[in-house]
Amino acid sequence: MPPAPARRQPDLPADAWFRREATLRLVQEVQRQAVPELTRVFGHTGLYLRPCAALAPTLSGNLLASVLSLHREQDGLAGELRCRDDRLPLASASLSLVYGLFVFESSPDPRALLAEVARVLKPDGVALLVTLNPYSPARFRWAFRGLHSVDPAAFEAQVRDSGLDVQRRRYLGPRWSLAKAVDIDPRRGGGRGSRLRMASLVVARRRDAALTPLRATAPALKFRPGMSAG
Repeated sequence: MPPAPARRQPDLPADAWFRREATLRLVQEVQRQAVPELTRVFGHTGLYLRPCAALAPTLSGNLLASVLSLHREQDGLAGELRCRDDRLPLASASLSLVYGLFVFESSPDPRALLAEVARVLKPDGVALLVTLNPYSPARFRWAFRGLHSVDPAAFEAQVRDSGLDVQRRRYLGPRWSLAKAVDIDPRRGGGRGSRLRMASLVVARRRDAALTPLRATAPALKFRPGMSAG
């Protein structure tokens, strides 16, 4: 009797949505606009966290010697390593870059994942954290897919709470096109309309305080007339 085929775990709604061809095009546009931030980061090793296995594991535009790539799988991360969000199997202060792309929305514990990002970064290491913008009309494309979005300003505060120094926050990706009614417009540009873009990017850096505090300077000696140091 032939063995029964192994039962495959059902896909989460978020996984199925991210694997759609239309969604992958949207995500690739976000990544393209984030490349200038990647080219500002130098070092040896980085970590790339992506929302699904269908997205290419290569982090285009980075200038690092090596990048470890993991993708969301159920409630954890898989790829070159397999782990939970709150237990990245990497040494503390070992990475020059962590690039997190739409992984916090599907995380069972986003704050724990942020804490791990801060832990594995070297002093002056950079975190590029991309999240879905809940105020974009593109929200209608991913709503009810099991993704838990957060206000960009609130997410920035969480990044600060994790111990990282936020350098800047900007909006990336396509925005709703009024001219095309149901399509999206990838044109660049700032202004108030940028808040309607699909994604928000937080650029943060790990700043460690000096391990050895400076010694307090000893008070200067004062001598009264007729006295001198012996």
